[in-house]
Amino acid sequence: MLKSNNFAKLQPMYPLLIQQFVDDYNLSEGIAVDIGVGPGFLGLEMAKITNMKIVFIDISQEALDQAKNTFNSLDLDNEAEFINADVQALPLEDNYANFIMSRGSIWFWKEPEKGLREIHRILKPGGVAVVGGGLGRYLPETMRNRLQAALKQGLKERKEKRPSLEEFEAMVQKSGLSDYRIMTDGDTSSGKWVEIRK
Repeated sequence: MLKSNNFAKLQPMYPLLIQQFVDDYNLSEGIAVDIGVGPGFLGLEMAKITNMKIVFIDISQEALDQAKNTFNSLDLDNEAEFINADVQALPLEDNYANFIMSRGSIWFWKEPEKGLREIHRILKPGGVAVVGGGLGRYLPETMRNRLQAALKQGLKERKEKRPSLEEFEAMVQKSGLSDYRIMTDGDTSSGKWVEIRK
């Protein structure tokens, strides 16, 4: 089930997060994979500012249908694929993607370490993956404060908890990956990401 209210609140963040990824990793061509797409906002924003092929992957067919409808309505020129799959068993070949992104879905994976290993497997040598959750570095401070408050309230209402930075790093270590770094959005309370390279 899509928590569209949450996605709608975060709408201003998606273009800025994608701009940050494009700037940080010099993205323009190749294949980008978005895992746990929800309504598809990350992949859609990536398609708007790059020539990358976008592969949308979600365990929810409802989420994929919504992302596909939006993609088609935007009349984007990028090649796109929509795949119903679990991150723990990705139906893609080894060394497939130049860039892989997943925002907010790792908290729901049954075996995060297995998902991270799968992401590493499909990553091309020289490619990069960014997995975790947060708002990115480009948000204006007032918007960051407002969105963080909304996120915290949503977690409280749903009785959900996110791992601490230490717990997140332990989860990543358990995957056995060798080339990674843990990142935040600037302060430890506002975002936890793992950058995976191959």
